[in-house]
Amino acid sequence: MVTSTHEGSHRIFQDHPEVLGPVFEVLGLPPPVKADIEAITPDATEIKPLERRVDTVLRVEPSDGQGFLLAIEAQTRKAPDKGVNWA
Repeated sequence: MVTSTHEGSHRIFQDHPEVLGPVFEVLGLPPPVKADIEAITPDATEIKPLERRVDTVLRVEPSDGQGFLLAIEAQTRKAPDKGVNWA
């Protein structure tokens, strides 16, 4: 169920992607240098009639050209099956 807390946590990344620095640190990844970051559609629906949405999807385009997508999901409790479900 979507709540204002859930939406607010994603608006932070969507509207202020510069706050991603600590996220990269926690993940043990180097943050991209001079990257353009934009929010893109979170719709992950496949050809099958099954709708899937990611809370926030950001396109990160570092100046070195090695772009990637970053999917962000908020969880209000531990979800042990989440990793398997995402795969």
